[in-house]
Amino acid sequence: MTTTATRRPATDEKIPSTGALTTGYRGLAEALKTLALPAAGRKPLPVFSRILATIRADEIELTTFDFDTAATVTLPATGTRPGQLLLDHPSLTKVLSAAVKGSRKATVDQLDVTIDTPDHTPVVHVAGYSIPLDDTVTVDVFPALPATTAPTHVIDREALGVLAGRVTVAADRGDTLPILTGINATLDKGSMTLTATARYRLASGTIPASGTTTEKVLIPAATLAKLLPRLTSAQARLGVDVIAGTTWLTLADDTATVRIRTLDGEYPKVSSILEQTPTRTVTLARDLLLQAATRAASLSAAVKAGKSPVTITVTSDAVTIAPATDGDRAKVTAPPLPATIAGETGPWTTGANPAYLLDAITTLTADEVTLHLTAPDRPMILTDAGDADYRHVLMPVVGIAR
Repeated sequence: MTTTATRRPATDEKIPSTGALTTGYRGLAEALKTLALPAAGRKPLPVFSRILATIRADEIELTTFDFDTAATVTLPATGTRPGQLLLDHPSLTKVLSAAVKGSRKATVDQLDVTIDTPDHTPVVHVAGYSIPLDDTVTVDVFPALPATTAPTHVIDREALGVLAGRVTVAADRGDTLPILTGINATLDKGSMTLTATARYRLASGTIPASGTTTEKVLIPAATLAKLLPRLTSAQARLGVDVIAGTTWLTLADDTATVRIRTLDGEYPKVSSILEQTPTRTVTLARDLLLQAATRAASLSAAVKAGKSPVTITVTSDAVTIAPATDGDRAKVTAPPLPATIAGETGPWTTGANPAYLLDAITTLTADEVTLHLTAPDRPMILTDAGDADYRHVLMPVVGIAR
């Protein structure tokens, strides 16, 4: 959806902090964790560390914004005097923590926090203390938020968190190609698909969703990983807006709303890889496969060949995962793992990055997993047995496939 941005009126007028409120200690402390998402890991401008608090009759809306991520949390409040004030996030966090140091959790949970603004300076009242937050920054310096519209899709929050965790494993962690550090999200009226790849591996999964539009957006994987644990409601709401040429993803639950500036660029076309037809399938116990892959990786490291590929061999009724070696691979053997083989017969051998193989197996959850194989020099797809809603793809290592 395309909208226009909301901007503050051009003015040189300084807007001091005003207003007062009382809210629960625990809710405010948890809100501060969500509000720390913007500017996390960055060298911030001074305004990035400020919280804009908007006080209404019976609630307070707290917002942080670093031009890439905006986080907003709404809390119930009493004893309010409507207004707006700017709070220094690190100072408020430290004051709240220090004021209750040594107190029992049950005691802290019963505490209230009052913030007022005598002489336009925020003062925090908690646990019998009154602590001014000396801050000369005025409300007018806080940047305008992107004017996003109401979210258009609803999805199970827990399912979204699980899927995001599974696919994030395959996202690139470098900065050579920024688009590969993202998760490609496709939303339609009945489902949501998340895909991530770092060229040599690929993960993709689909979960149910309800919505009114079809959207495609590239979400920074690191940002999404930090955000999702902060959403706690049963359902999450999602929406996409294009504002002044920039695409924003909105993720919200009952108390928090986070807007994320998405990544620019065209995501690689991966459908042909995911939809390849296997010539054979191999189904075996997940715990046995994980154990064999773990031991092969450890043995590879023991002989100082940890970065070399392990060798995966499929016979008519078993699978072996042999550790890497700098010597003659033909002399390396490994115990066979019983498996059910369907499709083509005959020996099949390929090589895999040991760390990538372990990551792939770890993201699977069923008691049995299935390897979907075509030619040894083609990608191998791993899924939970009988469930292809999530697929993890490993590219073969050149020189071993045969």
